[in-house]
Amino acid sequence: MKTDALPSSPAELQELLLTERARREQAEAEIRRLQTLGQVPLLNPNPILRLDAAGRLLFANDAASALARELEGSGPSRVRPQLVRAATDALRSGAVTHGEVVANGQYFLLYTVPVVEAGSALLYLTDVTAQRVAEQENREQRAFYETILAHLPAVVTVLDPDQHYRYINPYAEPDPATRRARIGLSFAEHAAGIGLPKALVTRRRRLFERAVNSREMVSWEERWPGPDGAVNLYWLCYYQPVFGPDGSLREVLCYGLDITVRRQAEARIRQGEAEMKAHQDFTTLVLDLNPNLIWVRDAQGRTVFENAGMQGLRRLMSELAHTPTMEEAMDKEELKTSALADHAVLETGEPLTIQTSVKLANGEVRWFQTVRCPLVLADGTVQVLGVSTDITALKQAQHAAEAAATARENFLANMSHEIRTPLNGVLGMTSLLAKTGLNEQQRNYTAIIQHSGRHLLNVVNDVLDMAKITSGKLDMEQAAFNLCDSMGKAAEPLVMQAQEKGIRVVGTLLRDSCPHPWVVGDSYRLNQVLINLLSNALKFTPAGGTITVGGYFVSETATTLTTEFRVTDTGIGIAPDKLETIFLEFTQAYADTTRQFGGTGLGLSISRALVRQMGGRLTVQSELGKGSSFAFVTTLPKASAEARQAAQAPLPPVQEAAVRGARVLLVEDNAVNREVAQLLLEGHGVVVDGAASGFEALELFEQHRYDVVLMDIQMPGMNGLEATARIRAHANPVKAATPILALTANAFRADAEKYAAAGMNDTLPKPFDEAELLGKLASLMAGSAELLPDVAAAPTAPPAPPVTPVAPPARKPLPAPPPPRSCPRSPAASPPPAPPSFPRPLV
Repeated sequence: MKTDALPSSPAELQELLLTERARREQAEAEIRRLQTLGQVPLLNPNPILRLDAAGRLLFANDAASALARELEGSGPSRVRPQLVRAATDALRSGAVTHGEVVANGQYFLLYTVPVVEAGSALLYLTDVTAQRVAEQENREQRAFYETILAHLPAVVTVLDPDQHYRYINPYAEPDPATRRARIGLSFAEHAAGIGLPKALVTRRRRLFERAVNSREMVSWEERWPGPDGAVNLYWLCYYQPVFGPDGSLREVLCYGLDITVRRQAEARIRQGEAEMKAHQDFTTLVLDLNPNLIWVRDAQGRTVFENAGMQGLRRLMSELAHTPTMEEAMDKEELKTSALADHAVLETGEPLTIQTSVKLANGEVRWFQTVRCPLVLADGTVQVLGVSTDITALKQAQHAAEAAATARENFLANMSHEIRTPLNGVLGMTSLLAKTGLNEQQRNYTAIIQHSGRHLLNVVNDVLDMAKITSGKLDMEQAAFNLCDSMGKAAEPLVMQAQEKGIRVVGTLLRDSCPHPWVVGDSYRLNQVLINLLSNALKFTPAGGTITVGGYFVSETATTLTTEFRVTDTGIGIAPDKLETIFLEFTQAYADTTRQFGGTGLGLSISRALVRQMGGRLTVQSELGKGSSFAFVTTLPKASAEARQAAQAPLPPVQEAAVRGARVLLVEDNAVNREVAQLLLEGHGVVVDGAASGFEALELFEQHRYDVVLMDIQMPGMNGLEATARIRAHANPVKAATPILALTANAFRADAEKYAAAGMNDTLPKPFDEAELLGKLASLMAGSAELLPDVAAAPTAPPAPPVTPVAPPARKPLPAPPPPRSCPRSPAASPPPAPPSFPRPLV
């Protein structure tokens, strides 16, 4: 047997020793490299598991400790079967599989990599909970807007650039099949199908082109032949072009409001809403075995390790920028941010999580959330381990949600303005009409118009209240009030309506169990809840039934009072499976509830939200066919003696003499609303000069001295805010301090604050009450008279600052909802029996 010969000389021996030493150093270096790589999965912040073919756990890093305990447990588990099945399926197929699992309320993307030769599978999990939550929020936003469109009582259609229907809301076409059939047709084809004149088609085509060419909203009025050919139908229509970022026409929104005096003169005036769609594009980057980018850099910034995902990004950036390396394709600020983050980890020895963006050469921006951890090697050298997760889709979702919230607020403000403006004319004119000599039938017709207008106003207020609640912008007033008196007075009008309907009302007085009911809170909103509950009881209780309403003392402390209010009826009741759905927005217990009893389906939803915001709870108990019982419990702070005394101080009555003879400048671009306000004020001896625009108002202001200026806000050319700024900058300090009352159809508190900041003294929302208008005029004139001597004493002084806004009068109780619809009473019919008087409030 031949053996290797021993070195024959010291030189050969030395060469052999050097060779062996080189091999050993090479092996030790390889061992250190393998040890470094071995720590990567252990320090990975995402869970990594290894299971054998039987589902036994072979390995789990620290991030997967919770999942490991569940895998090794013996109790029931929803996650264990999913993970075991993923491992066995991957081993059986021999291919990488991916899916999604839910564990302990968290959502994970699961990638399973089979290691067939070892008889095991590697499971890589990535937490995507934040993305799923964003997706759910986006779905809820979309559902909300679709619900608004579905319940909006106005025609809303969307036309493409070729004037074909892209969208039609249910109000425009109630039948779903017919609505679907109209999609893709033009107005000309629709008009031909229902027999409309060709002149309408020609005019609409011309107005469509005008709106597109001018890039502005176009409005007009149309007259359609009625079903019987005798009565014409009148429509107020709008075209609003919508252009894309590149300036090209995307679509045209078409709104139609039925302004025909029909169906007992009920006004159906509604401005349609612009279709709002928030598009969210989630892109998941799937790279090799792990969807995250994993890398290791040393203290000098040299890359020691990159996984396939990071290598793929490096190649992409280099190829797009045509540069040899990724670093040359990156912005200097991006490189500086990354280097500073690495340095911070090496200096502190603590993990660091930051969000950064990388702009590719093609203009695409990608956002990454990177977790950097110190990686200590066997020789004590510290390097940086980074795990970057692509959060681009999450950023896009956040921006889309913010844009959707802004668009929603703008839409609600526009909807309020466009509905309240014509409604102010309807209610104002009918109020003036009611003061003229009318016969019984005409008075009945006038009452129906007023009832319908107030009903529409209640619907608008409900929608706005719900929007404020859902956006968290509903502010609660904090004022002292008597809980017994406030709730009792709010209930009295509905009690009278119930008795007129033949319903027996039984009351339990709160003061019987609560001798000191003075509290601090928002009495208006508290009354709103009680009125909503009483209105529901009145609506669903037939004649001969009974409604029980009562207030009850629950408990008290030295500073708080807890009470309960309960409304019980013997009406139709609610099925058990409907008890929760009745509190949802725009939802009734049954599909035909709105048709039979009326309502928007917002009352209970608003009531529960108001009670919850006041720290209470609203509950319901009901039995189908036997009635329902609604109750809410609230805890409110007790009012101090000083607050009680201030709240009980009587307000001076507004006398007509306080405004008689005053000269007022009325600035209003809407001719109907201008005539309503002018006739109303002239009826009380006020001299009124009308102006249809801001420019005309400034000319009249220069020519005359006015006691008060009534200023509309939204006007073409020069709006009310600009006109106010011109008045406040007048060279004459006396004229510059003229009180200005904002007349606005916007109903948000933020709008009133904006008007006050612009120099207006007070705000009156449309439709306005005659007594409230006179009261505000008197208050402004009184405040102006007190300031006048000081102002006149300094004629050469610079323009005076805006007058401090006059505090508005105390908020009136919420008006009672309209009674159930009925035909006008015949003049020959006997009047209903007078309801019994209530010397004390019911609750």
